[in-house]
Amino acid sequence: MEQTISKDQKKQAVEWLIFAFYAVSLIVISCFHEPWYDEAEAWQMARGASIHDLLFYIPHYEGHPSLWYLILAIPAKLGVPYEIGLKSVAVTAALIYGWLILFCSPFPKWIRYVLPFQYFLFYQYGVISRPYGLSVLCFFLMAMAFKNRNEKPFRFLIPMAFLCALSGYGIVLAGGICIAWVWDICREKEWKLFSSKFWLDKRIAGLFLLLVVAVLIILQILPKPDTYATSQAASNSILKRLIYTIFMMLPDSTVITVLEGAAFLNRANIAISIMLVGIVVGAGYLIFLYAASSKKTLHYLVIPYALFTVFAACVYFCAHHMGMLLAFVIFWLWIAFEDEDRFAAWKKMTAKITVQEHDRKTLQLAGKFALGIVMLMPVYWTVGASFLEITTQYYYGRDMAKFLKDTGLYQLKVIAEYDISVPLEVLDKDYDILDYVNTEIVARPVAVLPYFEHNFCRNLNNGNDNEGYVLHIIPTREENLKALASWRKIGLPEVIIHDTNLKLIFGDRVNPSDYVAVYQYAPYANIWKAFPSKRNIGNQGFIYVRRDLLEKYGLIPLQIGVK
Repeated sequence: MEQTISKDQKKQAVEWLIFAFYAVSLIVISCFHEPWYDEAEAWQMARGASIHDLLFYIPHYEGHPSLWYLILAIPAKLGVPYEIGLKSVAVTAALIYGWLILFCSPFPKWIRYVLPFQYFLFYQYGVISRPYGLSVLCFFLMAMAFKNRNEKPFRFLIPMAFLCALSGYGIVLAGGICIAWVWDICREKEWKLFSSKFWLDKRIAGLFLLLVVAVLIILQILPKPDTYATSQAASNSILKRLIYTIFMMLPDSTVITVLEGAAFLNRANIAISIMLVGIVVGAGYLIFLYAASSKKTLHYLVIPYALFTVFAACVYFCAHHMGMLLAFVIFWLWIAFEDEDRFAAWKKMTAKITVQEHDRKTLQLAGKFALGIVMLMPVYWTVGASFLEITTQYYYGRDMAKFLKDTGLYQLKVIAEYDISVPLEVLDKDYDILDYVNTEIVARPVAVLPYFEHNFCRNLNNGNDNEGYVLHIIPTREENLKALASWRKIGLPEVIIHDTNLKLIFGDRVNPSDYVAVYQYAPYANIWKAFPSKRNIGNQGFIYVRRDLLEKYGLIPLQIGVK
């Protein structure tokens, strides 16, 4: 008895040491991380927007349900410092689901020891503060409640409701899980769907309530007709997108790299050779998942997986969303490993195959090697991303805020770049530039403003403190002209963030050569997996100051980038 207790104590000591290392690593890397645009945008909405707008207006343009913004609103509206308030939410969620993996999951111990350090769980959804970390936590709470879902359905349904309230992807995956569960209940009731026993079942009542919640959330995030978030035309075929989502997305989250972090699937140009490799690797993943299944669990994989992959291919998908599929698969493997009939499909497949002992050992060794790569490659990405967080600048917000505070330039008349996106095909033709202007997109200051008490950018929502963020709005020509006229009333700027078409605003009143560059920054997040993002290398921006103010503020013009 003493020996058994001693072994258990040693096991717990190892697990607590791993958790302590995980927690310290997560907190340290989070401290180094400079929040990027998506993180700052959510904080600015939570800090400035009214609860009414967070519930009924902003979700139609952002595409995310309100819960993430409402959670952030607690520290934001209470005046908690930006990075502390923002990161505490994501880090807390990551600490909880890391603890659940180590101490509550049914996986073999070495998998439990490695899994919390996976790239998407540790870095993308733990260090980077977005609603997906809370979604991972919901998946794992659902996994813990799954076994007793029929006896205690609300323990399973409540985290699923929160999953729906965090993202549209959560609604899709939760919907697939619910369909699988309803199938089980219908079979149990022998398909007597019109009997009172069916409709009085507390599981059906709970599922109906969840359906009502999901429908309300869908109505909340339905895009307005003047949003551009879902209106961009695809530059590739639906077939290529389906091949990616069905076969390549899961390997892309663990062993290969196809899409980068800011890449949208509907605009991705995936080479045929990469696609063929992805199909082969992805088929191997799907075979493994099928082999791990049983009659009780297979449909809980197939239905949500199919819905998610079709939704991602047809509606909306960015590379960092692939971690949601990974989190769902971990949820499914969790419930599969708790099933006493796990790997039933594999046993059935191999029952009629005779394999020599040395061949069996070779196959086992190959399987362990492949599983080792699948588990360890994302850890390598985590280590690489963490190293880059420490040694390089992830985003410009923190450093630019320091520069503006140290120099006092934020107190001057500041305007920032607004969007002018002229397609390449019309550049050599006569065109009206007003057809390609979007005065709603003044994005450069958004990552900087959370470090300030006020919106110092005069042309970002007219400097309104409660609107230091950008919505995905497509303004009409008249709205653009009205905005340009209001900016004109501001008067000639003293500070300009990034290259701005001043002539369109001020006409001949302004001489662009009167402004000189005094600060240079890299405008985009530059880490994806273990590498700097190739998309953003060399993509630099500048802050310009009016020449006659240089001496007063002790500024030295840069030798490059003079406007």
